[in-house]
Amino acid sequence: LIYSIYIVASNCFQTIQFSGQFYSFGINSGDAVSPQIDDGSSPVVSLAVSFPFFGQIYRQLYVNNNGFITFDSPSSTYVPFRFPARSGIDIIAPFWTDLDNRNNGIISYRQITFGSVLQQATRDINQYFPQIQFTARWVFIATWDRVAYYPTSGTETTFQVVLISGGTYSFVLMNYGIIAATGRGVEVSTSFGGVLFIAGYDTRTSDHHFLIPGSFESNITNLMHTSNVNVLGRWAFHTDSGNTGCMFNGNPVQVGDSFWSDSTCQSKCTCVSSGNLRCQSQPCGFDQVCQVSTFQYSCQTVQRRTCT
Repeated sequence: LIYSIYIVASNCFQTIQFSGQFYSFGINSGDAVSPQIDDGSSPVVSLAVSFPFFGQIYRQLYVNNNGFITFDSPSSTYVPFRFPARSGIDIIAPFWTDLDNRNNGIISYRQITFGSVLQQATRDINQYFPQIQFTARWVFIATWDRVAYYPTSGTETTFQVVLISGGTYSFVLMNYGIIAATGRGVEVSTSFGGVLFIAGYDTRTSDHHFLIPGSFESNITNLMHTSNVNVLGRWAFHTDSGNTGCMFNGNPVQVGDSFWSDSTCQSKCTCVSSGNLRCQSQPCGFDQVCQVSTFQYSCQTVQRRTCT
């Protein structure tokens, strides 16, 4: 899919085209449109094929305007949880932040049970997970197209989440277009003075969770240049079940998760594969502080000011 992006410079318009990894979307593709309500949600969507998600089987979902999907009930929460949150809620969050679709931007969605989209999903999943012989039976696509941050209506952010089910196996794709800069500092707290972003997923007890690198940091706006499947702007996850990955001090660590192992945050560890925990010297950056997070430690970005 090709997008035309208009940039204002020197009192003229410059058109830049880039090839995105988005599945087809919009009214012309048959999408339903979410209500234009700040902190709103779609009506309940009954699923034509069940969607397994780490031990739960879901037959309904909600598309929440603030950039995430829930299953049991809609959510108006605009300050994202930090995963692992152990919130008692299963969450798929392609880009959870405080969004506002009242003045600009369209949030749309649809489910597909036949045709070329299923073929596209089948090809994608077999490319990214070749050890599984997979055939897609159902695809759900939700797209946030040029939606603004609250309260800055002039910003435009575009991203998409694709849920794919074969009945037994399930997968999630997260696709990213241009993510607008906020023009404000990003705070790692629940205070309202900054803008918080999170991308990834979390389960009820956080036994399975994933944070795309950059979550809660300003560089998450570079998502269209990142990937875990060598396709820029796309992240792919196998979500029907999973193993615990690695163990650290008796606690499970999922494959792909990173943390710092001590209170000085000198050594960063990553679970690179099942049972393979790799650690290396990597202290926090200048604008970060070492803070405890459950059984581990993390480097969290802080705003620094010069005293006068």
